[in-house]
Amino acid sequence: MTSDNPVFDLLGAEGDDIEALTAYGLYKRHKRAWAKEFTAANGSPPTSADDKAFAKVASTEDQLERYRKDARDILIAFANQTVDESRADIEREAITARIEKAATEVGSQTSFWKQVGFGIVATAINTLILIILAVGIRLSGIDFLDMLQEIGAPTELEDSTSE
Repeated sequence: MTSDNPVFDLLGAEGDDIEALTAYGLYKRHKRAWAKEFTAANGSPPTSADDKAFAKVASTEDQLERYRKDARDILIAFANQTVDESRADIEREAITARIEKAATEVGSQTSFWKQVGFGIVATAINTLILIILAVGIRLSGIDFLDMLQEIGAPTELEDSTSE
């Protein structure tokens, strides 16, 4: 045993185990209430032998388990209370984060009028390219209307078979 108090060691309250430390606190509260009642009943505080007798009764496996269970219950109640008290803040922060994310996504998308502008520019470029092609073809001496008429006109062979 590493301490002068065997209950401290039996509960394993040496490290950072909050449950064990809380259980030891419950033991100490129990011991203090016992000492107060002892003093009231006997007119004097408990002796060292009385303290050892209490520690022996309080260190039974059943009593130690009761301290541990009560410690768990206290910690669970504390955690639930903390969550309940923080619930409004947690919900507000979650909603704010979702709104900020949605606003960022909307902000990163281009506006309707900006997209209309892009469409107009693209149409103008396309039209300019078609005009340049038409002028270039006309300047090179190619007449598409004549070609289309020739393709659609019946040939001499077709004319003679139809008579």
